[in-house]
Parts: sequence; structure tokens; C-alpha cells
Amino acid sequence: MTYQAVQTLPPGAWDIIGDVHGEWAALCALLGHLGYAADGSHPQGRRLVFVGDLCDRGPDSPAVLAWFKQAYDAGRALMVLGNHELNLLVDDAKDGSGWFFDRRAERDSVLYAPWVRAERAEKAVLADWLAQMPLVLQRGDLRIVHAAWLPEQIARLETHTGGLAARYRAWDEAVVQELEGAPWYADYVREQRQYGREIEAPDRLPPPMPATAQFELARSRLHPIRALTSGVEQIVARPFFAAGRWRFTGRCRWWADYDDEAAVVIGHYWRHWYPKRDDGREVLFPEANNAWLGRAGKVFCVDYSVGARWRDRQSGLPPERSVFRLAALRWPERTLMFDDGSQAPTVKV
Repeated sequence: MTYQAVQTLPPGAWDIIGDVHGEWAALCALLGHLGYAADGSHPQGRRLVFVGDLCDRGPDSPAVLAWFKQAYDAGRALMVLGNHELNLLVDDAKDGSGWFFDRRAERDSVLYAPWVRAERAEKAVLADWLAQMPLVLQRGDLRIVHAAWLPEQIARLETHTGGLAARYRAWDEAVVQELEGAPWYADYVREQRQYGREIEAPDRLPPPMPATAQFELARSRLHPIRALTSGVEQIVARPFFAAGRWRFTGRCRWWADYDDEAAVVIGHYWRHWYPKRDDGREVLFPEANNAWLGRAGKVFCVDYSVGARWRDRQSGLPPERSVFRLAALRWPERTLMFDDGSQAPTVKV
């Protein structure tokens, strides 16, 4: 079967769920508050669509994915792939993926255990099935993508053929070949050789790595699959530690210039529902926590950071006191439902 990166979102009412990150209990609670039965059916015929990143970091990624698969097979749920599913498909063992990758299990258990690990026999089947999921779902009034709606990158998706993993690697190779001609590429190789291990040490700021910053910037903009699932980036004034390594580029507000008629719903960006803190990390969302984004108010991020609940477990904080939430954007109502049962309208600013 030919892989289809862009697929059609069927008509009807949908509940669009943000990044789950293996938080099985939060997902079950949210589904209950939304009125779904255990099998994913809804008395009003509503259906579910997930914005990606169903897995990693949380206590039970296998349960989340197994539930989604049965709902998908029954025609009750859809998803677009996030960067965490892409990492799994291309054998890139990143932070929080020790439930799937044996080589990450010991290191990741420090932060994320106790968690359920995938059975060895399940892994190939799971990867083959996930590899059929799209990167984009769209219809006339609504577009769903994990991180960024970038029409020029979407148009480039079909310039490579084959399965999703093959296309991803082909783009990787094409980008590296292009960047090997950059004047800073030799410095990038040297920086990685000298400081590659230091990038993963959270308690030690690495030395300046300007060529690494240039490589990360270029890769975020030249690789269409990465651009759609991780977003385009910009060089930051000061490195910051996130997702297991020091970062020299940061996410940017691509939605500021989006003004098409169709609404776009994304995840990925770790939005906060609790009051904003002055920590330098909130610049992506200066608007109200329930606001639509961009100059036309057409983009909504439905990721409310439930993937950070591992911090609660480390400190012994129960879920009902967590500031991190799992949310669903109800469409066409444009209202929010959270895993604690609370609801909120969304607003345009």
C-alpha cells in the first residue's frame, strides 16, 4: 500500500486530543468526561483525533497505543504522527523512549519509571502499523498537524517515494549532503566530536557551539517531515536544556503569519494552563491560555503539558493537584475539556 502523508479528515464532530505522552490514566479520565465508552464509541456519534505524541515519558505508552489502535480499527479515532512517533519509526532513541528502546531503558528509568515497557514481540508490529499513519489530516474547515502548518513543506512530501521511514531517511541524507557544502560544516563535525557527550549533561552548560546551532537551524527548515512534526526553529540567545539535551535553537511562532480561512489545530508546544511564570520559556504564548493564535486567530495549540507529569510522580503529587493537563478541543463547539472534568471556552484575541 502506498503511503499517504496527507489524508482527508471526514465530516462530523470531532474531539481533538493533545499530546498524551503515555499518560494512560489521564486519557481514560478525559475520554470519560467527553462521554466516550471504553471502546471509543460515543452516544452522539462523535469521534476522536489525536495530534500525535501518544507515546514516551508517561507510565504506559503501550496501553495508550493499544487502545488507540482498537479505536482506529473500529473507525472511531484518527491521528497524525508527532515527532515522538517519528523517532520510534526511524530508530532514533530519544529522551523518554526507554519503554521501546532497550538502549535507553536504564538511563530513562531515572526520570520516568515506573513504566510499562513494550514486549519485544510487539515492537515490529507496532512500528509497521504506526508507519501507515498520516502527517496531515485536513478538510475544508479544519487542518490537523503535529507542530506546524507549512504549505511549502507539505508540497515537498511527495518528492520522495516509498514508506514513511524511507522518505524520512532520504530527506535526512539530502539535507546532510546540502549542508556538507556549508562553510561551517567542518566546525559542526568538530563540535560534535569534542562536545557531543556534554550536550546531554543537564548540570553543566556546554561551551559555545555556533556551528551546531547553524546545523540545527538548517535541519529544522530543510527537512519537510521534521518541519511539520517538530516545527521550524530559530537560534536562541542562550542554550537551554530540554528533552534530554542542551538546545541551541528554539521554537518560534510560525502561526503569527497564518491567515487562511481553515482552522489549524496543533500539539507539540507544551502550552500551560496554570499562570505564566517569568522563566523565559513562555514567549511562544503571550496570549491567554485559552486563546486562538496568530493574527487571524485561526491556530490553536491543544497540548497542555500532561507529558510533564513525571515530575509530579517524582515529588509525590497526585494527578488531581497537577498543573499539567490533558485536553481535548471539541469541534465544532471550539470548547476545551480537561482530564479533571473542567471545561473552558476558547477565545479569539
